Amino acid sequence: MLQPGDVFAGYAIERLLGQGGMGAVYLAGHPRLPRRTALKLLNRELFSDAEIRARFEREADLVAQLDHPNIVAVFDRGIEDEQLWISMQFIDGVDAASVDPRTLPPQRAAQIVAETALALDYAHRMGVLHRDVKPANILLSRSAGQERVLLTDFGIARPREDTNQLTQTGTFTATLAYAAPEQLTGAALDHRTDQYSLACTLYWLFSGTVPFDSPQAVAVIQGHLKQPPPPLSSVRPGLPPALDAVLDRALAKRPADRFDSCAEFAAAVQQALRGPVSTPHVVAPPTPRPHPVLSPQASSPNPMPVAHPPRYAQPMPPPTPHYANGGVPQGYPPGYGAVPPGYRPPLPPRRRSSSAKVLLVILGIVFALLAGCGTFVWTDDSTWVSQLTGRSKGHKDLSALSAAFPGMLPSNNRDNGKGYNGASCRPISEWKDWRAKDGDESAFDRWQAQWECLLGGGAKLAYNFYAYPTAEAARQAVTTFKSRAKSQGSSTEGTRTDERFVYQGQFGGEAALILSTFSDPSRARWVLAFHGPTRMDDGLAAKVREAPL
Repeated sequence: MLQPGDVFAGYAIERLLGQGGMGAVYLAGHPRLPRRTALKLLNRELFSDAEIRARFEREADLVAQLDHPNIVAVFDRGIEDEQLWISMQFIDGVDAASVDPRTLPPQRAAQIVAETALALDYAHRMGVLHRDVKPANILLSRSAGQERVLLTDFGIARPREDTNQLTQTGTFTATLAYAAPEQLTGAALDHRTDQYSLACTLYWLFSGTVPFDSPQAVAVIQGHLKQPPPPLSSVRPGLPPALDAVLDRALAKRPADRFDSCAEFAAAVQQALRGPVSTPHVVAPPTPRPHPVLSPQASSPNPMPVAHPPRYAQPMPPPTPHYANGGVPQGYPPGYGAVPPGYRPPLPPRRRSSSAKVLLVILGIVFALLAGCGTFVWTDDSTWVSQLTGRSKGHKDLSALSAAFPGMLPSNNRDNGKGYNGASCRPISEWKDWRAKDGDESAFDRWQAQWECLLGGGAKLAYNFYAYPTAEAARQAVTTFKSRAKSQGSSTEGTRTDERFVYQGQFGGEAALILSTFSDPSRARWVLAFHGPTRMDDGLAAKVREAPL
């Protein structure tokens, strides 16, 4: 790993910007121009891998041909001391994966996706597929008072006519949580593959989770291939239901059922957020009814027209006339107007009193409130009920850690159990102030869940697995600890980076610790800490290497 002040390929290293499974990115000064660039280096041990070298070099060649305001520019590439490097445009900002979706306004999330869609459609027109669209590859930078959105990391991008080469059979390089079904099955890819990943990205920006979220890779794959995405309105209440239909189309299993372009998908998202165009509601005036006029059936010199009641009206019984001669006027048939024998006028409909109506309304409201509160208390994962029943956010994190590291942690997220080599592991599902630590390890406080595994029964290793509420909170904890402790070097294994430290222990004196973090966004909230009783030596590092991580 390069240190500040080092010079590589003529570039003056300032600091580390990020690190992943294939390499690292540094902020560096240009050898000749007064410009800062992002210098991406492939891990030295991967130099001999012909496929990875080809992919790394292809990224520079492809992106160098793309000239778009929403795509990070590539300036140069080369080889230095058997290490490949790319010089890219430096973006002073953060990636979208570091944004907290709970505080992100929906319109801003839609705008981030809209600008990313412009970059993707441009790349598609130039014949390039990205194939790894996800929040971590979308950079957000504020320049001249305005936010810029830029797409980066075309590390597995390739020309459209070359989508079946440079990847070994059975090898899958895109991030699983954002992968389209055709990427998982090895089918032909086109521009709608990136659209599917962009839709997964929007789902995360709106909800903080991906459409098919599971610690088990098999479950994620089955979701992409066979299951419909959970309605977004059920994950983040308050969003327009019209968004569900838009995402259903963009996340269709068959590419032919998706939108024709990423921009069309982004426009549909923004339209769904605005809602349908409403028109003024005009109430038509009531149509006057003709007043019925009774007329005798016998002819008269000037007969009056009879206005018949509407067909839907019930015929009214004729009123009893108050005439002489038995109540029948001259010239009318006998018995006209008489009330039929046994006739009883209908009783008026019974009406509830106003007080009864008010009581029913109040009872309905009370019942709805009780039902809503009961549903919330039972289903919400942040209430005390969820803690008692083992359904809290902390319990979910404990279960996710157990599933990811079955050789290190017990499967029961509520009871103590045995971990690696007999370590005594205790699940803790909620942070409390009284759990705060002393010394340098207090940097790890404010977690959301913790597996605490102590030595016992001949165990070789003591360790803590922390889960934080957000990836940013995890990064802050690591940064704080690094500012207090002394680094003894680091190594990378896949998406996990292990860094060795000497720090001030809880009871005084120096102690050893290996800190593990992850570049995979699905594990960005996790921090692993492995402890040694004394100063760093090869013993602790060897124990960590032997552990089933």
